[in-house]
Amino acid sequence: MPEETSDGLYVRQLIWGKFPNHRGAILALERDHRDLMGDSIDAEVGPYSLVSQIFMEGILLPALEAPDAFMLRESADLIETLLSSDRAFVLEMVSIRVTDYLLGFPENWFKFREFAGRNLVEEVRRRSRYYTFDPFIPLGGE
Repeated sequence: MPEETSDGLYVRQLIWGKFPNHRGAILALERDHRDLMGDSIDAEVGPYSLVSQIFMEGILLPALEAPDAFMLRESADLIETLLSSDRAFVLEMVSIRVTDYLLGFPENWFKFREFAGRNLVEEVRRRSRYYTFDPFIPLGGE
């Protein structure tokens, strides 16, 4: 019986497959992590680190700054895939690292909103009560 894929490996495989230009950054993060952890049994890079350092810092934020519609669509697709998983830890991680970041910086949410899929929109709807603005009304109150 095959061993179940860890959450870290699951997230790594998704980012690796969707964003091949960022494979070097993944490998560098893994090298740094191994150097830090040594021969520890827990030497795998976790999903929080992968999403924070590779996806958010290396992919989504630059795409929001550019703006790069292709990368924003690809990012939205990755977020939808993560949110459609049945992995509770992954769902929590997306909520904390991705959704809360986007809602914590409303201008980024409004840049990204048109690309957001059904799962992310529902996630934003659930989390919006924690924020002082309505994520479905453009900034400026129109």
